[in-house]
Amino acid sequence: MAYPLVAMNNYTNQKVRQKSGFTIIELLVVISILALLAALLLPALGKAMAAARTTKDKSQIGGIHGAMLLYASSNEGDLPLPSVVGSDHENIAHDYSDTTANLMSLMLGRNYFTTATLISPVESNTSILDINANTLAYDYDSIDGNTVLWDELFEGDISTSTVSSPANNSYAHQALWGERVRLKWNSGSSSSDIILSNRGPENGVQDSPAYTNSNTLKFHGSESVWIGVVVSGDGSVRTVNSVFPEGIAYQPLNGLPLGPDNLFNPDWGDVDPTDGTKSGDNWLIICIEADEETGTITPAWD
Repeated sequence: MAYPLVAMNNYTNQKVRQKSGFTIIELLVVISILALLAALLLPALGKAMAAARTTKDKSQIGGIHGAMLLYASSNEGDLPLPSVVGSDHENIAHDYSDTTANLMSLMLGRNYFTTATLISPVESNTSILDINANTLAYDYDSIDGNTVLWDELFEGDISTSTVSSPANNSYAHQALWGERVRLKWNSGSSSSDIILSNRGPENGVQDSPAYTNSNTLKFHGSESVWIGVVVSGDGSVRTVNSVFPEGIAYQPLNGLPLGPDNLFNPDWGDVDPTDGTKSGDNWLIICIEADEETGTITPAWD
């Protein structure tokens, strides 16, 4: 019996469609396999990306220190100090106090590094942004090396910054105050002298609200304990797992015994620049005010 040609073609096309499709069960199996692979691979990918950000962070902060050493090579071994630069340019109307904004802006004005270098790849505060992120806002054109040395609109105060009015630097530096300047802020400082670091929680006091709520706990993989990158005076760059880094202790100049050194607190009270008996221990801050006349130094925290 012969079947009509049209009927045969319809039957053949139907069979082809049935053979070329996937069943719901097959689709569910494939989706399950993909979900399993994602569950296995995503944590590893996340760790790899975090490790890459830490590596880049080390490179950036090490580059900042390298630039400061380059500056020191032409300035009798001393790292940059706005107040010292100001003593040679007394006729210029700059604020020459040794604040973070002045320090970093001074280096930018001399092209030792770029504005992007000052924003950490692990930055967690959305109100800390590259000043040149959207447009060339840092005013290089006005810097003539004679009457204008840096852009004073570069912002260092992270405590008052907002997304619409951001601060422009992620990193903390040794407090440029008291014995710390003499002992640490030069190219001859040692491995126990921390020159630069990821900024830290207020005073480094664990279990305080200022500590547990700090943006800085989110930098390198922990939201309960501060983990940061530090640069020592000998140029070494490493990750530390505490505000009391292993191997860092300090012998106070006032006769107190050797003790652990909290990176974000002046443990032995060296705040008064006129008192040479104090310790000069490590104290890493973002400084928004440094007034020698009143004897005050004001750090900023987030």
